[in-house]
Amino acid sequence: MNRKKIALGIGIVLVVLAAFTAPAAAGPNTVYFVPRNSSAGPDETIEVDVLVNITDPYGYDPEYAFATIAINVTFDSSVGDIISCDEPDEHPWDVCWMKSKHGDSWYVTAENEPWDDPEPPYGLGPGIYPVANFTIKGVSPGEMDLLFDFEQPRLSEMVDAIGDPMPNQSWVIGTFKCTEPAETFEKELVAGWNLISLPLIPSNNSTSAVLGNDTIEYDAVYRYNATSKQFEDVTTGTMDPGTGYFVNVTTAGTWSYKGTPYTSMSIPLKRGLNLVGWLNCTKQISGNLTSIAGKYNYIARWNASKQKYEVYEPHAPDVFNDFWTLERGEGYWIAAKQDWKLEEGCSG
Repeated sequence: MNRKKIALGIGIVLVVLAAFTAPAAAGPNTVYFVPRNSSAGPDETIEVDVLVNITDPYGYDPEYAFATIAINVTFDSSVGDIISCDEPDEHPWDVCWMKSKHGDSWYVTAENEPWDDPEPPYGLGPGIYPVANFTIKGVSPGEMDLLFDFEQPRLSEMVDAIGDPMPNQSWVIGTFKCTEPAETFEKELVAGWNLISLPLIPSNNSTSAVLGNDTIEYDAVYRYNATSKQFEDVTTGTMDPGTGYFVNVTTAGTWSYKGTPYTSMSIPLKRGLNLVGWLNCTKQISGNLTSIAGKYNYIARWNASKQKYEVYEPHAPDVFNDFWTLERGEGYWIAAKQDWKLEEGCSG
């Protein structure tokens, strides 16, 4: 039976060609997504391509080469919706590119017309051929697989010039993650040294991106390495949640950046001083910090307005402590009695 004709009879045809890089460890005749794992926030979009890497094109007869590919990509529209499918540029195919959407799947085919060539070999030889350019829109937070379906009437398959399945077909699953909606965090920074941390996970964690709004200026950013017991300059480096940072501000103003909430932490502590960050919530120290109860001598914070330290000592009466809560955006020194781990969350 001529399976190529069956694919044509379904009424969908698509085709394209360009130079793309093959995926690492791609096997013979592989279909895959680029990027394989993608993400976007709610109502945000991202472009994802489908490519086929043909390395073994000659099927069961050396006269016949790769001629047809059909893909039926299924997804979970409650997480992300493939809102469009576009034709890649500069394709090698002899017939028009076509596509259709059926509920939570897109069906596309790519067809070369070997019957137009009077001399063998027919079809296309080894190469990487783009099949489709999808636009995925985030719907609600979660993760979904991007799957190839192999059931009629809209099956995924690679076919040679006489309609037989290509050998050694490999179909690589992709994923799409709809991330939590981005929030904005703002904090007033004074001229001089400020001890801060990141309550939101930034999409770009370079120091210049995290601190690079127009209302403040700074000339130094340091973190503390509890193992080497040395400060490290990250002014041209990166910043991450869970770490405290000293920022020397030259022009005071409002620091703001966007990200998703940092709501749980697992931070190793070394015996002695550790400079840590805090979560996207406020918590009383007393009755919380159960993961390090009895394992630390004191917690200190930097009062930027007064340019001096303030201390919380767990065994002292409240009246003798300078503060009683851990606040989002603040950095803290923890004087650990031994190597341990700070494991805390905003819930509970």
